[in-house]
Amino acid sequence: MAMVTIPAGTAINVPPVGQVFIAGRTSVATIAAFKIAAYETTWSLWKEVRDWAIAPGNGYTFENAGVEGHGTDGTGAAGTDEEKALRPVTEISWRDAIVWCNAYSEKSGKAPVYYKSDNTTILKDSTNTTDVDAAKVNILANGYRLPTEAEWEYAARGGDPGDTENWNYTYSGSETIGNVAWYRGNSYFSQTSNPDYGAHRVGTKAENGKGIFDMSGNVWEWCWDLYNGVINTSTPATGPASGTYRVLRGGSWYGGTFGCEVAGRDANVPGRTGDTIGFRVVCAP
Repeated sequence: MAMVTIPAGTAINVPPVGQVFIAGRTSVATIAAFKIAAYETTWSLWKEVRDWAIAPGNGYTFENAGVEGHGTDGTGAAGTDEEKALRPVTEISWRDAIVWCNAYSEKSGKAPVYYKSDNTTILKDSTNTTDVDAAKVNILANGYRLPTEAEWEYAARGGDPGDTENWNYTYSGSETIGNVAWYRGNSYFSQTSNPDYGAHRVGTKAENGKGIFDMSGNVWEWCWDLYNGVINTSTPATGPASGTYRVLRGGSWYGGTFGCEVAGRDANVPGRTGDTIGFRVVCAP
């Protein structure tokens, strides 16, 4: 997986109130360096890691197997095998995503990030909702994880608040949504009679100023944070301490323009799946 390094920086050019980098929210004023995947997690990578994880001896269990993105028949059947494999995986929950991150870490020789509440037992079963929903984060681990909402938006804006053009774009990398996003206007209109209906192979629209693709549109991306309504100046950098939902960012092929904005926010229960929901990973620099 191609990873892009986002250097540490201070968000001095804050967008209007109501977004992540609001004036006075000191917890996210300075973002520590991290790496983020240049692409949404593809079906090919998801399946490779999941197959390894559920093999005898590795001990992983997933509630959902995922599908090859979303195509004209709803399952990704349209297109070549190569094209299908490189669509973002969909129909996976937040719970599946964090357990998969642990498997990807172990398979890659990295230290897993997510643990049970005892802080010593690696999370390996996304069907164990009690343990997964109470997941603890090993902040010293170098493995793969979901981005925090602040990290996600920082990267979507180009990772440099001093680059005011990219930082203040409405969409990730452009003021023109069609340049950077698969969204309702080009992927849903006319539904199945439209050859561009559904999710698309990752990286087929223009990247943002940091070389990251599809942060606007294609599929919604799970973030780590709990969702508890509007962000305020006291909200921690890792999100609120309580809430039922987990944050989704970036919009999708099915949705309109607002969700695709870098400031657009949504959320859903951690067990939710859908043909518009996927994820991308981050890790230590």
